[in-house]
Order: sequence, then structure tokens, then C-alpha cells
Amino acid sequence: MISRMHQVIVAGRQRDSREVMAALQGAGVLHIVPLDAEGFETGPLGGAAADERRNTERLLARTESTLGELGAVRGTGRGAVAPLPPEGEWAARVEEVAQPASALGAREGELQADLDTQGAYGEVVRVLARLAGGVDQSRRLALLTFTVGAPEELRGVEDALRADLGDRFALASDRVNERVVAGALAVPRADREKARAALSRARVGELRLPGRFDAMPVGAVQAEFERIARENPGALDQIRAEKRRLADAHGPALFAIRDALADRVAIDEARSQSARGKYGFVLQGYVPDEGLGAFRAAMDAMKGRALYEVQPVDEHHAEAVPVKLRNNSYVRNFEFLLNISDPPRYGTFDPSWVVAVFFPLFFGFVVADIGFGLLFLIASLWMLARSRRGESLPVGLLGTTLDPGTLYQVGYVLRTMSLWSILWGVLTGEFFGNVLEKLHVFYYNPDLIRNLWGVPFSPATLERLTEEKHLSGLIPILFPRTLPEFSITVLLICLGLGIVFLFWAWGLRAQLSLKHRHMHHFWEAAGILGGMVGLVSLAFVSQAGRDFGALGNLGDWRVLLMIAGFVVFLLGVVLARAPLMLIEILSQGGFIISFTRLFAVGVAAAILANLATDVGWGLGGTLPVIGPILGVLVGFVVHAFLFALTILGHIMQPLRLMWVEYLNPTGYFQESGPRYQPFARHLK
Repeated sequence: MISRMHQVIVAGRQRDSREVMAALQGAGVLHIVPLDAEGFETGPLGGAAADERRNTERLLARTESTLGELGAVRGTGRGAVAPLPPEGEWAARVEEVAQPASALGAREGELQADLDTQGAYGEVVRVLARLAGGVDQSRRLALLTFTVGAPEELRGVEDALRADLGDRFALASDRVNERVVAGALAVPRADREKARAALSRARVGELRLPGRFDAMPVGAVQAEFERIARENPGALDQIRAEKRRLADAHGPALFAIRDALADRVAIDEARSQSARGKYGFVLQGYVPDEGLGAFRAAMDAMKGRALYEVQPVDEHHAEAVPVKLRNNSYVRNFEFLLNISDPPRYGTFDPSWVVAVFFPLFFGFVVADIGFGLLFLIASLWMLARSRRGESLPVGLLGTTLDPGTLYQVGYVLRTMSLWSILWGVLTGEFFGNVLEKLHVFYYNPDLIRNLWGVPFSPATLERLTEEKHLSGLIPILFPRTLPEFSITVLLICLGLGIVFLFWAWGLRAQLSLKHRHMHHFWEAAGILGGMVGLVSLAFVSQAGRDFGALGNLGDWRVLLMIAGFVVFLLGVVLARAPLMLIEILSQGGFIISFTRLFAVGVAAAILANLATDVGWGLGGTLPVIGPILGVLVGFVVHAFLFALTILGHIMQPLRLMWVEYLNPTGYFQESGPRYQPFARHLK
């Protein structure tokens, strides 16, 4: 749900503005919006205040860069949390650490760069030094080095050199590894440029080493590389140990200074959003219902320095009102799935609970497999455990890293999805396809299915199930989605969901539009609702197009309902002045049909899982000992391959139904508001 907001105005003396802002910052509940007022100064601070802010920002940048160079982590080191030093000591305390940290960082960078160069070029230089045989020290000869991918490329090099230099060159080569061949070319110094031109014509580039190594003879480079490999690791360990010592000794105090400086910069930013006069200031913002007590307490502490006024927000003019979602702990963990857009406009509808309830349910409906559900459950429990330890999770496929907070939410959502998958798997009797059917744990009871769903089994199906011995077991299957006779039932369930969700979405659109007196959108929504009533009635009366003659039976109440629906639709087209609704109503019919994705994707995956199990089971019966082992391995590989192919659809199809088919008609993406960002103290 969306928290109720209050608009507040704060006014006070200019000389007390910093103290008032600090009190508001301590309360941490006020969302500030810029205020323009005639006769008042607005925008960035000027004069001495601007100079003070620049100095604060410079010291803040210096502090943050020092903490970054040291690799300091909050909550570690001596005392873990240090008291804030006196303000007059801040600059000195920062510089005390910044200078040695900068020197250590620079030296670490040099050593690491040399070590990286040695690691990248060490093998090539070793071979080249041996091939050069001291020629690189000659005053009469020039040595050019290069690499190629295969020995055959050397023929083109020799041909180009011979064409330009005749016999005035010597070429030696040797393989460095499977992919690289190193070459050393000796020519008279006067022919160096001709040799380079010949190499270029042969499409071979001269080997250039980075940095200081480029100007050194290859033999000297080899000697330097040996020294780097021998000494640099130890030197790096010493530097990093010294950085850790500095971080442990000074990190907590630097974090305290950083936070105080960041708070001060934030106060100056808040002051710049106020309207300022020579003697006073005025600040405007919004406070959520649950933060009103903290706001009043902060302002009461400023009694005599500032005045404030609180008034309810008008929902009918809420474009600039910030939005704060207030949901229970379960729904909060699903809110990130809607962060692809700004939050809904204040005074409208928060669909977080709809996503929290129906997305995992739809996912479980699609997967509906105990085995795959258990795999998801194991993955979710691992994510939750990792997040509780404060660890992040790099996701290379997406090129991002999930911080512990986000990782917890993902793990929580995945755990809910897995539990629904297991529950639906119990109803469908699926465990990695039909494994538990073959083991007679789950079985088909034709009488039970007929009594529950009114679906009789065909003689062919009964014969097949009898032959495969699937009519006896421990637990009856209640939702046999893979049976041909049951497909129409599953399809109708999905279509029913589509009808409910589309009517729900457009009903919300009509209700919110009427509430905010947006009559154009109201008549549009009312017209679409009427049109969908007409379409659904038409489909039922004509039996999905098989009997159009039934549409002329005016004695059938469904025909009258269809006519009434289309009349309301045409009325909506006229009153909304939206002729494109004639096309839009067809797309809404398509949105209803889109819910059959739950049937198509789920049943297709179940059939593939059954096939994978059948392949493994069939191999298991071929040989006494090797057969079962081979069957399990093949079944596992096929299941893993099919699961990897289908998992994206399992997740994206239910999400699409939420994002597109349901949320689009509600106007969620068209009517958004700014996110609530309270002015609060800085803490990283």
C-alpha cells in the first residue's frame, strides 16, 4: 500500500538554518522539494557559504579516496566504531593517513603493474632473450622482435625481408606455447626502418613492451623480469600489510569523519533547495504518516528557532508528491520486481501485493515439479545464508553483483517460488517428470479425476496407463496436466484467470479515474470493460465460434448481456473520443488469451521432462549394472539441458503477465510519481 503523505512548510531565521536542517536530518523523515518564492533567493548557496561547502566537499573527497586506497571496511579495526574527533582536527587526521596511503597506493600500483607485465610477457621475453644471444647489445646491429601465431607465417616474413634487404638479415624463431611463436630479427642499424617496413608488409607487428621495458635490451628485460618475479610478491605483501595496519588503526575515525562531512554536504544541499532571504528561510517537503511523530519531535526541539505547518496532501493534484510504499515484510521482498519503473502516482494503486501473491503462484503452476522445486529451494537457502553472512554474489551472466540486501530479497522470492513449485508438483505428481509415477508413488485414479473435474479418461489413455502400470500407487494425482483429456480443463482455467485479471485491471482503471475525475480515462475504461463483457459473452454463446447462429437467440440472457456490453463499449468510444478503442478492444482479447502461456509453457516443459525420464529409464533396463548408472547419467544430462533451455520462460512468462497484461490496463506505467527519498544522516 502507499503511505499517506503530509505536506509541510518550515520557516525560520537564516542564522539558525543549519541547526534546523541538522534536526530535520536527524529525524530522517522529510522529503524535501525545491521551493521558489518571489523575493527570495533560491538555488545553490553563494558567498561564504559556497566557499565553506567547497572546502567541505574537498575534504570529503580526500577522506573517501583515502579509505578507498586503504581498502578500509566499516566495522573493522581498533574499536570498530570510533568517536568523532573534534572538528578542528578533521583535516589533520585525514592528512595524517592520506599521504602514506597515497604513497603506498602508488608503490603498490607500480609493483603490481611490473608483475602483470612480467606475467603477460615473461615467456615471450625468455625465448627472445635466448634467440638474441647478445645481439641486442651490439652497436652495429639492430634487433627487432615479433610474434606470430604459427610457423607458416614466418615464410611471408622471410619473403618480405629478402625482397627489401637481400641477404642482409638473420632471422631466428622458436615456439613459446601452442598459440605463439616468437621471432628475433637482426639487421644492420642502417636497415632498421626497411626491416620494419618489410614486417609491416608481411602483416606482422614489432613487439612493443609497455612502459619502461620498451627501451631496454631484451636481455636486460629478461633479467629485470626475473628480479620482479623474485622480489615483487614479497614487496606487495609488505605494502598490503602496512595498508591493513593503517586501515585498522585509522579506519574507524576516518569513517566517522566521512559521515560527518557527508551529513554537512547534505545539509548545504538541503539549504540550497529552500527559499532564502536576508534574515529568514522557508523549506517545503513531505512527511509520511508514520514519520509525522519524528518530524514534530525534531521541530519542537527547535522551538523559538523555526515554525512549521502540516496539512494533508490533495490526492487530486499529486504529480509531485513522493511515494513511499508501506507493505508487510513478505510483500516488501517482492517490491524490487516492480523497480523497472518509478512507483505508482500518489493516491493510486500499489500492485506490490498482487505480484507477491500471484507471481510465485503462477511460477509454481508452470514448473509444477517437486524435483525442480527442491533444486530452487536449495539455491534459495544458499542465497539466504550467504546474504545473512553479509556476502555479495557476482552474477557474471548479467554483468552485475547482488549486494547482501538484494541477494536476500532474491533468495526470499526464489524460496517462495520453490515452495509453490513443490505444492503444484504434489498436485501434478511430477518429480523430474514422471519418475515417481514409475516408482508407483503417484498414480492416476480415473474415477477421482472424473468426480473432481468431470473429465473421463479415453479408452486409449486407460489402456496406456494400464500397460505402464500407472493406475496403482500411494498418492493419487489430482491435477493430471499432461493427459490429453485434461488439456481443455487446464486451458479453460488459464483463460478464466485471464478474464479475471483483465476485468480487475480495467475496473481499477475506471475506479481510480473516477476518483481523480479523469473522465476521459473513466469512459475509456468503462468502454473497454463493456467490450470485454461483449467478447466473453460472444465466445460463450457461440461456443468459441462453432455456433454463430446462437447469437440471434434474444431469449438467451447471455446474448442480451453481450449486446449490452457492446453498447457500453460504443458509448465509451464516443464519450472518450477515442476511436482507436476499436482496435484496443481486440488487443484486450489477446491479453486474455495470453494467460494460456501458463498452460503452454508448463505442459511443454512437463512433456519434455517426461521424455528425459523415459530416456534414462529405458537405458536403465538394458544392462544389469551399467544400465541403471548410464540411465541416471543420461537422464540427468537431458534434464539439465532441457531445464536450462526452459527456465527463462518459466520466470519471464509469469512476470510478463504481471507487467504487461495486468499492469498496463491499470495505468501503472503511465501515472508514476517520484520515489520517497528522506533527508537523513549519511551512513555507508
